[in-house]
Amino acid sequence: MNYNRQLARASIDGRRDSLTALKNYPRPTHGWIATIRFALGISQPLLGARMGTSKQRISQLERREREGTIQLSQLKDVADHLGCDLVYALVPRERLEQTVRRQARKVAMLRLSAVQRTMQLEGQETPITEARLRDYIQRHIDEKDLWET
Repeated sequence: MNYNRQLARASIDGRRDSLTALKNYPRPTHGWIATIRFALGISQPLLGARMGTSKQRISQLERREREGTIQLSQLKDVADHLGCDLVYALVPRERLEQTVRRQARKVAMLRLSAVQRTMQLEGQETPITEARLRDYIQRHIDEKDLWET
């Protein structure tokens, strides 16, 4: 097992709860740009002037944010001009360590099932137990092979 990957997973898993809380914070109906701009009392023409662009461009950026087609660099630029920080993250749905273990189990089951069929045909069937799975994963599953299936 790659020690650096384990450290990376542990680091992300340790922050997952706070990232999940952020993920659960709903995006405003009109988008962040329009909402923050409104709360600050900055009109589209004024924000456009501050950014060296037009009211129409601000309207377009707000629409693209609502549609989910705005580029991160554009959103960051608008955030800067509104005195905000852009927060961007991929939030794992489960702990990464669990994801890796689940995938290792899946790969082991696929491989052992193939062997199991051959053994059945030869009359030498051995059941796939939890202990056998754990042993197979420990001895034969390398992290670089996890995502090939």
